[in-house]
Amino acid sequence: MTEKLMRLTKLCLCFLLIVLFGSGCNPSHQQENDKELLSLREEETPVKGSGNQPQGKQLTLPLEAEEAKFHSVADWKDDKTIFYILNDADGSKVYTYNIYSGDSTLFFTSEAPIVQLEANEDKSLFLIHTSPSSYEAELLIVDDEAKIQYQTRIESYELQYTWNQQNQNQLFVSSFNEDWTYNTYIIDTKEQTLVENPVDIPFIQWINDHEVSYLKWDQEAPALTAPLYIYNLDSKEETSVSDGVVANTNYTSIMSTIEIVDEDGTAKVRFYDSISQQQLSEMPTRLVALYSDWSIPYHDMDHNNHFYMLEVNKEKTGFSLISFSLDSGEKQTVIEKMENLPIKLSPNGDYALYGARYEHLINLDSQKMVELVSLK
Repeated sequence: MTEKLMRLTKLCLCFLLIVLFGSGCNPSHQQENDKELLSLREEETPVKGSGNQPQGKQLTLPLEAEEAKFHSVADWKDDKTIFYILNDADGSKVYTYNIYSGDSTLFFTSEAPIVQLEANEDKSLFLIHTSPSSYEAELLIVDDEAKIQYQTRIESYELQYTWNQQNQNQLFVSSFNEDWTYNTYIIDTKEQTLVENPVDIPFIQWINDHEVSYLKWDQEAPALTAPLYIYNLDSKEETSVSDGVVANTNYTSIMSTIEIVDEDGTAKVRFYDSISQQQLSEMPTRLVALYSDWSIPYHDMDHNNHFYMLEVNKEKTGFSLISFSLDSGEKQTVIEKMENLPIKLSPNGDYALYGARYEHLINLDSQKMVELVSLK
């Protein structure tokens, strides 16, 4: 195998791992075809609201959409409102849908196909990624009234982006060419700036304004794990944090890693304080081996330090949604017999979007899943 081929192979493997990350990472192909809707049998009826839900209200579900036009549910706008994307001959449209009232409102219209919408941490800004052509991406960042705060165009075949969970105005973007060469950018909507190639690593996680973390894969000797580093954007210095890591996802004040214990897939999810980098807790788990790497389970965390993950069973024949409290160390099964598909928590942590196109809604209190979208 030539050196160039080895580098391309490792970069492809890295990209596939990032595709599996739960929060904040959204690789996407320009003008990609809609994924086939994955159907799950559900026996639950809409459940009553609880916790921070409007008192005495029930969910008004499912949202009805034409199958030929439906692209996906994209994200949460707030605790009670989701975004969804529809495509037609005139372009793409983003709508909001109130899961309690059932009201649907047009939010944004684009003549170019909309590939993805991604909210920042506090839901004050929303990235809308459109695809004017196969090798160009338009990035529009809008506020909660759909007013454009920043826009730019980047040459790209694939894009990956990550909002800074500490600085709500910063977005890290990686643009890939067909040969997997890439450029990186940091967009700051407040300063109205775009900094090119601040980091020579395409897949990062924010820690704060001036620090990011990343897995540093050995391009010369492909491996199943990599060391985790923290990189200071100001001083250009990096510091080693941990070895044997297969995934890293950071939250508002928590860094998390998935680390392999043995070749059978025994693993641990470790949680670190973002400031001190001291380990706070760890959760035992297991991973499924693929041909050349590990299958990374989808995961997310709420603001009360409750971690959710699609965990494979002991027989490694199916998955369950589990929760883990960083404070108490308690691990619970939320729903059994699920697939390892994307999950995204609501801002208050009461609900989770779930599915290949987020077409299902999970009530995390009642531990029930309902159909969010009905296609006709």
